[in-house]
Amino acid sequence: MRIMIVGAGKLGMKVASSLISSDNYITLIDINPKVIQKTNNEMDVLGIVGDGLEADIYEEVNVKQYDIVLALTDSDEKNLVIGGVVKKMGCKKVVARLRGPEYMNHQELMKNTFNIDQVLNPDMLVSHEIFNYLINQHKDFNQFFTGPTIGMLEVKAETIKGMVGDRVLNASNYLENMLIVSISRKGKLIIPKSHVTIEEDDILYLLGKKTDIAKLSPYIDTKVEGANIKKVMIMGGGKTGFYLGKLLSEAGINVKVIEKDRERCEYLAEKLPGVLVLHGDATDMSLLQEENLSSMDAFVSATGYDEDNIILALTAQQYGVKEVLAKTSRGNYTLLMDKVGVNTLNTLEITSSHILRLVQARSFVSSSFFLQGQAEVLEVIAQRDMMITGKQLKELDFPKGVLVSLIYRNNSTIVPTGNTQIKEGDRLIFFSMLSDVPELERLLRATRKRLFRV
Repeated sequence: MRIMIVGAGKLGMKVASSLISSDNYITLIDINPKVIQKTNNEMDVLGIVGDGLEADIYEEVNVKQYDIVLALTDSDEKNLVIGGVVKKMGCKKVVARLRGPEYMNHQELMKNTFNIDQVLNPDMLVSHEIFNYLINQHKDFNQFFTGPTIGMLEVKAETIKGMVGDRVLNASNYLENMLIVSISRKGKLIIPKSHVTIEEDDILYLLGKKTDIAKLSPYIDTKVEGANIKKVMIMGGGKTGFYLGKLLSEAGINVKVIEKDRERCEYLAEKLPGVLVLHGDATDMSLLQEENLSSMDAFVSATGYDEDNIILALTAQQYGVKEVLAKTSRGNYTLLMDKVGVNTLNTLEITSSHILRLVQARSFVSSSFFLQGQAEVLEVIAQRDMMITGKQLKELDFPKGVLVSLIYRNNSTIVPTGNTQIKEGDRLIFFSMLSDVPELERLLRATRKRLFRV
């Protein structure tokens, strides 16, 4: 596939690195020569220095041969123009990043006017994931795959008699014909290694036959006491704060947004009539006390600075807020936040995973969905030319955050071990942390090289 990315910011670079494979030819365009030089030195892509608005660049690279162009610059207007130009010049598909609410209110008009196939809004994607985490994380979860027999169910660990305090290794003693594919612990998803001990407040994601799920689900109450969210404080009135405030307010939630820019406050107050907008510095502890931070059911730090978001989230935890989330854009904070117990949602991981879905036809993926904005579950059909096909699991170098949970083969389900060999036509259920999805995608896309072409 021939892919062009215009804009080598954090998102553009993340997407480019995620798409690198022997099957993809990637061109990266940016106006900053230092960024392009670094890209050419470190990545297997064609880096070109130039303004994305210069049509000559697209003529030189023959843009009509490209399967998709991703307009990912920091300017909405620039992305719209780029999308319209390359589509007019013959590119097959265009995806444009648009962040402004004024454009999102008229998505179809923008798409039709500029002939854009898909609009991508990172702030809206993250806001929806935060909303789902806060509002829907404790509601019944019942996910069925496209395969004929496999499904997933969410349950409280304490619901299953005797399981709390025991290890995942012994889960089969309590779960007949079902597996634990993931554990949500204090809002953080973890892979259920055999030595992990199940704790009282854990939420378990169970994988098994649909018939077993149908029998079990009516008798399980997954609602967690005290999880009802009524009051939410959002730090930062940027685009994420705007979209999240709107979603929560429309759901009947009492929302406070604290923003330090007065002009931005006036805009928010006008556009979000159901939200209380306060002008102030989010790092001012006296302000947080005055606004009764300790009485909030949830706290979301969504400023433009990762460090501030983390500090504010830690502060909210100290004040006893039940649900605390910090928006981040750097992956190197994840391990640190795990240790201190702060729940984070990574904007880049969520957006790049979404772009992977748009870019890759992924004919080998029959279904997929996100878990709490932190992981993706994929149902993959093993194909003959895949490098994984014909090999035992122990021979495959999957990332640490990836788990092959179950295999469906010839009308039967298989709990895989290291000695399990993947065969053509197998349906494999993968659990993957978002940070490991690109590497998993590369392993799945990799094909055997043929000596002769028939």
